[in-house]
Amino acid sequence: MELEAIHTTSTYIGDILFVIESVTADSAKETAADKVKRLILGNLDEMMKIAS
Repeated sequence: MELEAIHTTSTYIGDILFVIESVTADSAKETAADKVKRLILGNLDEMMKIAS
């Protein structure tokens, strides 16, 4: 996997420092938003069972 870009973001929430590194691959076939949407929708039935 060849990397196009590495981006690092850090933020505090309360007293906890969160550091997020994102990497973009030139072979990616979907955006991060599309992937998250697919993961959420793919697990929606299971989440609904847990919530009931």
